[in-house]
Amino acid sequence: MDNNIKLLLGITDPNLTIDPKYQYTSYIEEKIIKNSKALLCHLYLSYPMYCPNCKALMLHNGTKVVNNIHLSSAGKKLVLSIRKQKYLCPECKKTATAKFKDTNYHDHFSNAVKAKLVRDLSLSRPMCEIAADSFTSSNTIIRSLENVENNFKVNCNWLPSHLSLDDFKSGKRFSSSGMSMCLINAVNHRIIDIIPERNNKFLRNYFIQYSYKARLSVMTITVDLYAPYRSLIKELFPNAFIIADKFHVVTQAYTAMNKIRIRVMKEYGAGTHEYRALKRFWKLLLKNQDDVDYHRYYPRINFKYAELSDSEVLDRLFDMSSELKTAYEYYQLLLQMYRKNSCQLLNLLTDTVSWNLPPEMRQALKTIKKHKAEIENSFVLPRLTNGPIEGVNNHIKVIKRIAYGYNNFKHFRLRILLSLKNLASVLFDKEPINMINANRSFNYCNIKGFTLL
Repeated sequence: MDNNIKLLLGITDPNLTIDPKYQYTSYIEEKIIKNSKALLCHLYLSYPMYCPNCKALMLHNGTKVVNNIHLSSAGKKLVLSIRKQKYLCPECKKTATAKFKDTNYHDHFSNAVKAKLVRDLSLSRPMCEIAADSFTSSNTIIRSLENVENNFKVNCNWLPSHLSLDDFKSGKRFSSSGMSMCLINAVNHRIIDIIPERNNKFLRNYFIQYSYKARLSVMTITVDLYAPYRSLIKELFPNAFIIADKFHVVTQAYTAMNKIRIRVMKEYGAGTHEYRALKRFWKLLLKNQDDVDYHRYYPRINFKYAELSDSEVLDRLFDMSSELKTAYEYYQLLLQMYRKNSCQLLNLLTDTVSWNLPPEMRQALKTIKKHKAEIENSFVLPRLTNGPIEGVNNHIKVIKRIAYGYNNFKHFRLRILLSLKNLASVLFDKEPINMINANRSFNYCNIKGFTLL
């Protein structure tokens, strides 16, 4: 067997040769093995062996045929039928058998097959499909998945300076609330760990395993508006500043705007001109005011084909309801606040009298007032958001869907960590010292009491 054939088959053992019994015939034959067609490759493994006990050169003592499943070839299962040399020590009578370097002891799958299984598990593919392609069973794939668990052990002596937390729906099998937690590095967006529960008791027991020095090194934590996280963060991360994720703050007003629009539609009644107009132009009501078109005119079917720009359409919608106009102005002020990272606009929002707003929008005002300090922190560090972690959550949904759910959280966690960027990919990523845009004149010290460690 020359090196080209070994390279094509993915064999690295230099002692493996074509079986002399098949030297003058084809050493590869097509055969039915376990009710499926397979390619059987006859090989011979022999090399000088010295006794591990007395160090004497061992004598040949017959052979032993072992079948090893290798990487598929031409879409067919490839089985290496290796005739291994057996040895006998003339001094101490100890016996031994030649070892195939590409396969672990007492294992019938080559290391190349196991590496391919792990590589396939990092893709969005169901296990049954991976098993069919590799001519293995689901149990073999699960064993390969469990073998990589040691690569994803948490380092309890280190945490990044900027953390990001968010929950995702995992199911009642793993959590009483049906929600689990994803923990990532907010700078390089690499996953640190997947936590099965999100309740405070479980999270406290989880984070307490990290050393006190590691928890002190955390400077900021970006989270959503879930209230129980606040007390836990202050207890476990004394130096950390909480940053309220802007997506969740804006979502409060976004949802309120939709509720007000639907309420006004129902007040007019189905089939009316106002009902149809509010239903058709719902996206325009939620659009950022800076992106509204003031110059181009189009015939509008809901307004008797009048040539109107987007801004004129909005004016006609506001004529239908003064509450809708008030809510729209408050919603746009909130969007402008985040676009300009303006504390002045934030103060203007919080100083608004609640009774001036529609009932649905008062909840957004209440949320902004409650998390005002955390929103100000997000202005200082505008690049720290939960946007990347929301993308991770979408990928987790895909992993769950293709598997039709998981019964074992350990397998679920390993599949997520294999599929996404994590700390095992790059062990020590250097974090940028300055996370702020170059056109900003302030630094971390703009947050009261914030110091770089």
